[in-house]
Amino acid sequence: MDNEGKKIGLALSGGGYRAAAYHIGTLRALHKLNVLDKVDVISSVSGGSITAAYYVLNKDKGFDTFEKSFKEKLKHNVLWIAIIELLLVIGAIVAIVRFSPDGYGVWSLVGCIVLLLLVWYYVLPVSKFIEWAYCLLFFKGAKLDSLPDSPVLAINSTDLSTGNQFTFSQDRMTCYPYKKNLQFKTSGFPLARAVMASSCVPHFFSPIKIGKKYRIGKSLKKPLLVDGGLYDNQGAHKFESSDSHYAVDYAIVSDAGNSEISSKRCINPIGTLKMTSEILMKRIKNFQRQHNSYIPDYKKKVMYAYNDLLWDEYETFPCRFVQNIKAGYITKQVLDAHGISNEMLSQLRDAQTSEDAFKEILSLVEKNIGWQQLLQRVPKNHTVAVKVCTNLVGLTDKKINALIEHSEWMTEVQVRMHLPFLLK
Repeated sequence: MDNEGKKIGLALSGGGYRAAAYHIGTLRALHKLNVLDKVDVISSVSGGSITAAYYVLNKDKGFDTFEKSFKEKLKHNVLWIAIIELLLVIGAIVAIVRFSPDGYGVWSLVGCIVLLLLVWYYVLPVSKFIEWAYCLLFFKGAKLDSLPDSPVLAINSTDLSTGNQFTFSQDRMTCYPYKKNLQFKTSGFPLARAVMASSCVPHFFSPIKIGKKYRIGKSLKKPLLVDGGLYDNQGAHKFESSDSHYAVDYAIVSDAGNSEISSKRCINPIGTLKMTSEILMKRIKNFQRQHNSYIPDYKKKVMYAYNDLLWDEYETFPCRFVQNIKAGYITKQVLDAHGISNEMLSQLRDAQTSEDAFKEILSLVEKNIGWQQLLQRVPKNHTVAVKVCTNLVGLTDKKINALIEHSEWMTEVQVRMHLPFLLK
């Protein structure tokens, strides 16, 4: 099958600095496989948007330059300014309580806390300061419309006003419910603000608004944007969009999600609310992956290759791939690329010949992907990688390299197995 005219997408998931570092490995693997320059669309969420935006902004300087500079920047903490702001507010509350008239100290404290909760986003507009830190550290005042045209960048956030995905790109800002009444201008829109909207964790950061200078038309509803992970933490949803600007034929998904589901933190309403949102996000993730990967060949709109931070049973991947072939989840184009004939496939699904056919196909797949060489480079620091937290605190070299090592190896394995024709 000819790949001429087919579009390739790359999805970079959310996960704070952990995800930002993890995706370096994905980009590095695709660069070594000569696939990265063929990518037409990069769809990103939250921490993945930091990597995506920084890469597109700096890709013309060469991959090695991008990787070296980005790794250094991920060692810096961008939360420091928010922490300073929080300390100032706490200091102000302490001063009010301290200098309250005798007998009113407790009431002053209660009043300050209640008032703070009611106007939190006005008193603590954390997102504005994180945006400023993003701009200073990563983007140097870059605007959406100043980015190169290729690849198309889709920085995804979640719109609280409509419950839909809001997407920033070089030449458009889109959210389906606004199409009739409200349009948006990318001219002069800060790249750092788009990334902030994509990574705006709703538990603490203040939602992002789009000012009048960037809006055309009138609407009762106006965008109020938070972390894109609420709607789709993988970033893959955009690839099956009815908007041909983002639709692709083949997709690589780099997933650095690592939320442990546990009731240990459900000891107060805040902990329970946070765990509830994580359960919902995990359910969406599992549903998406099943829809994208584990459906019959004839139903697939896009062909996917996934890499996942949580996968660590490295030696089992070729066996699992052949099991998916047997189950009918692998497309004919992939089977043809691996040289798996209809006769071999029939034997694999015949109870009498299945065992021998499985071994034959497994041996063929392992040879095609260079499995013996890949086994010699199996990641050694997966335990370090999965323990990296989801936040914007600077990372050490050890953590960055552990994340990159896992992602680079996993991406190469998955692309060689699931999208082998991209390498020809």
